[in-house]
Amino acid sequence: MEVTRRPDADRSRWFKGLPWEERMLAADKQGTLVLLENLDPAYTSSEVEDIVWHGFKESCTAKMIQRTVFTSPHYGQALVIFKTREAAEKAVRKLDEGCLMLSNGRPLVGSIATPCFPGKDSTLVGHLYVDKLKVQMQREMKLAVSTSHCSQPNTIEYEMAMEWCLLQERSDSCWKKLFKQQGEELRKQKAELKSK
Repeated sequence: MEVTRRPDADRSRWFKGLPWEERMLAADKQGTLVLLENLDPAYTSSEVEDIVWHGFKESCTAKMIQRTVFTSPHYGQALVIFKTREAAEKAVRKLDEGCLMLSNGRPLVGSIATPCFPGKDSTLVGHLYVDKLKVQMQREMKLAVSTSHCSQPNTIEYEMAMEWCLLQERSDSCWKKLFKQQGEELRKQKAELKSK
């Protein structure tokens, strides 16, 4: 397949001057934000934009999602902002109805994204807003009596902190084992596919 330049590759990015989060918020409201999954985690944002151009003949702005402790090191994700709602829906529909294979043999998966913005108020009962917490903490700081900043071994807080540390270590260990096993299974499957 011949690689052609995207029509807007040399132009400045649309939405220029806005931070990425503002662009995502605007795209979310317009229905132009798509989550692409099953990408190679080594891809860059511009490579994802090229994939969208070659696969759907649509211009977009993409951003790879950074990995966290709980995400697999073998699968990448990217948020993509299309120029129109129709283009976003068309891309998701094509991925649902058909199969777009990436150069490394992975099928591309996509859906309309619903991002979670940190500034949005929680609608869940029992969840506190950050602003309310900040005010409450300032009030408590004014009323606080000077005490040790570290938990003492003879307190319930110390016991709970130690238990939490242990649970956190176990959780981290389980995730590492899972990702290692997943990597080994991927290597075996790739070897089997190459031998056929």
